[in-house]
Amino acid sequence: MEWSELIDTKVSTWMDDNETDTTDLEPNTTDVEGNITILERNITDVDDNITIHDINITIHDTNTTTIETNRTMVPTRTRSVKTHTTIVKNNVVVDETNDPAKTLEEKVHSVDQFFQNEKYLNETINTYIRVRLESYLQSKESNDFGLTVQAQMPFSKTKKRFKIFVDDLTLDNADEILQDVSEDDNDNPDIGIHYFAPLRKVKSRYSIGLSGIDPFVKARYSMPINVDKWLIDPVQLFEYSTDDKFEESTNIYIDRKIGGKSLLRIQLYRSTQEENDGMDYALSAQYYRSTKKDTGFGFAQSFYGNTEYEYTTEKGVPNPKIKKYGGIHDYVTSATWRANIWRKWFYYEVRPAVSFHKQYDYEPNYSIRVFFDFYFGKFN
Repeated sequence: MEWSELIDTKVSTWMDDNETDTTDLEPNTTDVEGNITILERNITDVDDNITIHDINITIHDTNTTTIETNRTMVPTRTRSVKTHTTIVKNNVVVDETNDPAKTLEEKVHSVDQFFQNEKYLNETINTYIRVRLESYLQSKESNDFGLTVQAQMPFSKTKKRFKIFVDDLTLDNADEILQDVSEDDNDNPDIGIHYFAPLRKVKSRYSIGLSGIDPFVKARYSMPINVDKWLIDPVQLFEYSTDDKFEESTNIYIDRKIGGKSLLRIQLYRSTQEENDGMDYALSAQYYRSTKKDTGFGFAQSFYGNTEYEYTTEKGVPNPKIKKYGGIHDYVTSATWRANIWRKWFYYEVRPAVSFHKQYDYEPNYSIRVFFDFYFGKFN
């Protein structure tokens, strides 16, 4: 308990000192701390000589504090302030967003943030360091244990849109940063700089860096669209490196909120690589539910395919027999349970799954993955 509190204090203080102001990047972000109650604020423009009696205004974040005042205010002029407020009159709560359970966009962001999936880590502009310990046990192949580090830091105080990043740093490849490695090893850590372009209808992020000693450039574009009760977010990624040449991929996230605690997601994926034949594609149906603030679970059914998938028919040494196949080659059913416990930066996740892969003649491969995430950073 002593060392955990020391880590919590030191890292949080260091993060606060190095965090840049991101209000110009995300104008809808409200800088409101929990348990702060603002009295005598008029949310709309108030003309001179208007008297306001007996109103209760509270701003909700994590805990709700209700302050009652009967003070009479006669403001000369107040400016418009866009905040998330709740007005309490005669014990009736009226949420000005008309959705106490969050809007669809907020719900999608909340789910991605809590599960810290690839979509969230690619989109967030916040400073963070995530250390992940993983155990991967499966019935058809050998077990795996590993540690992965991802980080994003501000480039400088004056360059708010530039972030230094480190991706996929593990115990196995930590010594391969800025080194030449064999062609068979594609698991090199990436280090470079992200540039987040000013917010427009199309969100864009540009990256430049090194994977080992191989330079790369990336461009990521996304454009969320509201269609009735669905949020459709197409994401396109382009990448060129001296090692893997040209690559591009498309993800389409189709989200719908179910009630106040659940989210349904359909994900469509496709990608091509200059160095590989064929096109990868995938379809995944996912369901997420928050049981309470610090816990959540999900279910997913996924299908993976390739137009020219290669698989081994006989494991000969040194020349195994390879065949090509066009179609779905893997069916995966998985469940997820994730919780934030003990400290705000400590998470654990358990993910049992069963897959039916063509490599194993579609026989079931049972697996379980256990994650321990240490996430130090700010949430937007």
